[in-house]
Amino acid sequence: MTPELTVINSQNHLNLRVSPLPTRESAAMNAVSVIPHEFPRLLAHYPIFFIKSQESGRFEPVALLGFDQGENLFFSNERWDVDYVPLQIMRHPFSLVRRPMAEGVPAALDLAIDMKSAQVRDDGSERLFSEDGKATKFLEERASMMQALVTGSTEAFNFTGRLAELELLESVQVKVEFVDRSEKKLQGLYWIAAAAVEKLTAEQLVDLRNRKYLEWMYFQMASLAHVSGLVARKNRLISGVAR
Repeated sequence: MTPELTVINSQNHLNLRVSPLPTRESAAMNAVSVIPHEFPRLLAHYPIFFIKSQESGRFEPVALLGFDQGENLFFSNERWDVDYVPLQIMRHPFSLVRRPMAEGVPAALDLAIDMKSAQVRDDGSERLFSEDGKATKFLEERASMMQALVTGSTEAFNFTGRLAELELLESVQVKVEFVDRSEKKLQGLYWIAAAAVEKLTAEQLVDLRNRKYLEWMYFQMASLAHVSGLVARKNRLISGVAR
């Protein structure tokens, strides 16, 4: 469904209500873009990989949510079943849109809402504005979330760009077998090659540490242990075992 993005303002949206909970529509993906500052929280549940844009050639980190297109094994019975939801999903139904440029005025972004989203509903628990037209805490938090995603996206590309320069990223094919003997091969994923990290010079390691990249690298590498947990979720789904 094509979103209907409308810039938010208190005059038009004073009484608008929103559900803060992810919906099946917003959660229907098997991988979601994430930012490095989420890594400590993601590490508790999700395997983190990198994907490469065919257009730009740049890498970005993603959390793997499932094995098939649109399959999210963390979303069941209309709810997210772990305690951390990636920001790129939590930000729905909000987006940022570029403000029309005016002569002599710097380009800016405005907070917009998708009026077609299932999260925009009369019985939603969260208002965007109080009766006096001031932004609610909920709206302020979502605006901060969107800003964090903008800043984090730049940080992510700087991070992965440095990893690529040092030839630390390698392509990996994830092959798994499920309880019904079916198999799945995931391609187009990259991870940090441990062997390449071992070849880094002391100077390169210090540089990565000073940029906080070394910490993010270890988070990503440690997160790969969750691939087995993702397989277990898929097996429960195949077997019809309630989560």
